[in-house]
Amino acid sequence: MKHIFPNSCITQFKRHGKVSLYIFSMIGAVLGLTAQASGADKPYFCGDANPVEAQSPVSVVQALYGVVSGKAGEPKNWQLLKELHAPTASLTPVLHHGTVLDIQYLSVADFVSLNKSIFAEINFFETEVEHKVIEVGHMATVLSRYESRDEIGAAPYSTGINSFQLVNDGRRWCVVSVTWDSDKGGHVMPPLK
Repeated sequence: MKHIFPNSCITQFKRHGKVSLYIFSMIGAVLGLTAQASGADKPYFCGDANPVEAQSPVSVVQALYGVVSGKAGEPKNWQLLKELHAPTASLTPVLHHGTVLDIQYLSVADFVSLNKSIFAEINFFETEVEHKVIEVGHMATVLSRYESRDEIGAAPYSTGINSFQLVNDGRRWCVVSVTWDSDKGGHVMPPLK
């Protein structure tokens, strides 16, 4: 690997202040060639599926709210939830135990299992109040303020903010990670500006 960056090239690029750009470009090229040479089974990072809901960061987020919301025991489209996440996605709730703060790392399968257990006998409706999208190249962050209810039209019993990180694999968008916190920690969820 050390022969990829000959000393003469590094010296030349250092003179022009471009060594970092050169090195990262070369690393990207080498990694790209390695991926091509390995004959990866899945050419798309987001997976084989291409649901219509995955065409924009906002449509992904809206679809996810739709999947998790519903009456107790109501069947939910867990397959769509899986397809809207990258295969290696992580979901990280911020947990409050009195004054003790904790986080939990969940895979999509963990999240589905937890939801099936918690909401088997409890209604849960989560709706977005507002969102802010920052999109750069093939990545996007969606900050989404939500309200949680146990009945449609009821006053919310909680509000919070989801922070979604998404990527576009050249064909569609998918969530690579999401972290959320709520007013259960005693803090106010501010409006997004």
